[in-house]
Amino acid sequence: MIDAPFAFRIHAPVCALSEKIGQNSTYVTLLMRFLAIFFLLFSVFCSALTPLLMSPEKEGTLGFTSPTAGLYEIRHPMPVILNASVAVPEADVALQFSSFCLGGVEKVAILSGPDFSSEKAQWIGSIPHTEVWSPQSFRLQDVHLAALRAGQSLRVDFYLKPEAVLQLRELQIAPERPRHVPMQSPEEIAALLQALQLEAAAQMPARIDEVVVSSERVTVRGSAVVGSMLLLAEAPMHLPIHSPARFRQVHALSLDASGKFQIELPRQVADVAGTRDRLLVTWQLCDAEKSKALSHPRYADQIVCRQPDLPAAKPATKKGLGGWTPGQPVSEDLTELGISSVTINVMLDGLLTLKPTPGSTPRVWQGRTYHMNEENWASLDRSMIKAAQAKVMTSAILLIANPHKSLRAETQLLAHPGCTPDGTFAMPNVCDAEGLAFYGAILDAIYDRYMRTDGRYGRLHHTILHNEVDAGIVWTNAGEIPVENYFDLYQRSLRLSHLIARTYDSHHLPFISLTHHWAQTGPQWYPSRRLLELLVGYTRREGDFPWALAYHPYPQDLTRPRTWEDDQPNFTFDTPKITPRNLEVLDAYMKQPALRYLGKHVREVHLSENGFNSPDYSDASLRDQAAGMAYAWKKIDKLSSITAWQYHNWIDNRHEGGLRIGLRKFPDEPGDHYGKKPIYHLYQALGTAREDELCASYLPHIGKKSWQEIMQQVKK
Repeated sequence: MIDAPFAFRIHAPVCALSEKIGQNSTYVTLLMRFLAIFFLLFSVFCSALTPLLMSPEKEGTLGFTSPTAGLYEIRHPMPVILNASVAVPEADVALQFSSFCLGGVEKVAILSGPDFSSEKAQWIGSIPHTEVWSPQSFRLQDVHLAALRAGQSLRVDFYLKPEAVLQLRELQIAPERPRHVPMQSPEEIAALLQALQLEAAAQMPARIDEVVVSSERVTVRGSAVVGSMLLLAEAPMHLPIHSPARFRQVHALSLDASGKFQIELPRQVADVAGTRDRLLVTWQLCDAEKSKALSHPRYADQIVCRQPDLPAAKPATKKGLGGWTPGQPVSEDLTELGISSVTINVMLDGLLTLKPTPGSTPRVWQGRTYHMNEENWASLDRSMIKAAQAKVMTSAILLIANPHKSLRAETQLLAHPGCTPDGTFAMPNVCDAEGLAFYGAILDAIYDRYMRTDGRYGRLHHTILHNEVDAGIVWTNAGEIPVENYFDLYQRSLRLSHLIARTYDSHHLPFISLTHHWAQTGPQWYPSRRLLELLVGYTRREGDFPWALAYHPYPQDLTRPRTWEDDQPNFTFDTPKITPRNLEVLDAYMKQPALRYLGKHVREVHLSENGFNSPDYSDASLRDQAAGMAYAWKKIDKLSSITAWQYHNWIDNRHEGGLRIGLRKFPDEPGDHYGKKPIYHLYQALGTAREDELCASYLPHIGKKSWQEIMQQVKK
């Protein structure tokens, strides 16, 4: 290992993107996307990639392993050797790999053989903490390329942070990846940001007090200064707040002697697509010239439900499983563990197609005809039916593929146009009329199918939109844009889900999904508290609705299960992170009057993805893992806002960055396939008469005499 230059601090560039506002032609957009991805893939597949082999500099180095062919794991700062398996072509100039990095790598140096002189070291930047496989690409200096082409080795020095774990795969020398071209200029991004900030701070002279949607009519009530000349505008949801087009469709109003008004309109109205449901518009007051907003926008407050007798979910305990799928050899765990709730991942872009396909079924929504991919629906049915048979509360995590990784027309239309190539999933396209319509059609098909009184296809109770939206650049990508611009997109997705679902199930809750990064920002995430603050602001201005919180309070270090030793969390609302160590903060925060639905009702909190790692399968590690679970459970048992905990991961997965976070061991663990860990037996006992007995055995391990000692007061 060599010393880094003092001034070294390089981060891989990330393009600043945002939504394309006011785009007139959806099909031009789709064509441009298709061509860009086609030529990118064409350039990759037409070039010869050079695979690399990795080995430690010294044979037998502790902390270096290769769990499977082509997969490498590094657990300490160390130098490693890279060798090309074949001759390196002239076109291959970039070192590329995928990384799964828990904790982060501070810096990386490349040196070339045979002497590995530090004088020619190339510092290629840091590798940030990521909890998903992320592509990395670094242009190599000519001296290192020449060494490779001459048959010499490269040495790479990875400066891991303390207790970090780095996994690498797909190591290769390849052509340099084209830079992603932003779809919106910095000036356009700044203009939208300014408009959103002005709207949030504005004191409006008029207001819409209530929007009631019945089966046939929409009633809008509000108030203004007596004598005001104003109009009621209905704006499509895809238009941004500063779009002049928001005031194109208007209705005359008459104020009574006290300045109040009421207007009734048909719910269904004809448009260019055939019909349009006024449930899915924003209502806003503007001046007679249609040039100035006089009120904040408003969505429907009351929505008639087609099935008012559909019962609410009533889980027996707070115990659940995250990312559950049927068909595993140990699928009986749902019953044996006494599970009361599950989350199911649902990929949206494979459910409906834009054109007929073999075996598809047409479905009309909002005047547009789409086609149900019956094979994918049947697969989802199996999960929903199995969950319903087990009588568990089911929440669907709604996900959209990254459009840079799929040429399907459905993905191109459904995914946000600002999504960058490095995202795992995309934000939905809520800024384009056709994209929003397609997204709404998919949501309507899901709720229509899984919110039925007969339960023919299973039962869906809630939806989680989408995954860890505060880490949007990784999990719900819309480009790297200001938090206000980003959340303006997200809140429309959350609201659309609510409006459509409530027509089928009056108990449905749309959940916002957030990580444990609470008041702390970072290069790949927004603070989760900031997103909640923005959401509260939207509901205060545009009408409250019963959103809920899906939170992921993993320990501060995912590799360390001893969460009671977490030293980053504190017991204030300004804590950098919320982990099991300080769950009291989340409970207290959500119980504030400003956070309550209509100022009265505490919103539900589901801890929808959480788990504890066992660094290995030693007795000590397995005991730490179980102790972390006992500690967390005894906390949430006393926190009334938290109504569910979905454990992740059910079974250890060799592609989760070296984590062993499951209740069971690896499916291929030698001599103990799917082996039950101590945490499995503890989890089985939670919520039963055996809970106190099994949990008590971990009190000495965490240094406490009673579970009451772990509870702390929150400094508000």
